[in-house]
Amino acid sequence: MLKSGPRVQPWATFIMHNPDADEAGVRYRIDDRDTIVFVDETWDRFAESNDGAEITSSLILGRSLWDFISDEATLQLYQHLVARIRQGRQAKFDFRCDSPSCRRHLAMTIHALPAGSIEFSTQCLRIEERPPMALLARGTTRSVESLRVCAWCNRIDLSSAEWLEVEVAVERLKLFESSQLPQLTHGMCMACFARMSSTLDDLKANL
Repeated sequence: MLKSGPRVQPWATFIMHNPDADEAGVRYRIDDRDTIVFVDETWDRFAESNDGAEITSSLILGRSLWDFISDEATLQLYQHLVARIRQGRQAKFDFRCDSPSCRRHLAMTIHALPAGSIEFSTQCLRIEERPPMALLARGTTRSVESLRVCAWCNRIDLSSAEWLEVEVAVERLKLFESSQLPQLTHGMCMACFARMSSTLDDLKANL
């Protein structure tokens, strides 16, 4: 669904779902106050190779994890997950974090560490190559309109009940005819919200 409005920081989803799928895995940690206190060497390699100077370790260490999540539903869900993890649980779930030229299918594991710290780790499941999608490229010229992308499955919001793969959305909206592409904001589709809510319910049930 095309909307007019300010652009939401696109790196928010990478703080939660660091997508360096070419590596064996990536880890980062928060302390008992939800401050980012550690990222492994993979983090900076990804940032440097993907025009991400604003999320190198020197700029995110010492900041709250929640500074990087603008979507209210995603924020609340992650805060509930973190609270449950601190009670001794472990969460595992799959998600996607695509690049313009591929779909990255990743797995996230979140577990508790001593003194209220929590570690997030991602692992690559598979990569599916595709023709480059300009809509997802950071250097693309943007209009004042915006499109919402699910931060979990990377589908595009065309209506409240219809989230489509980027290739289908581009064709449906005839974006290939546009000289400027819409800006991208991040949210959560209803299917992913239901799936993650179920994960949270399982954590509650197993306490």
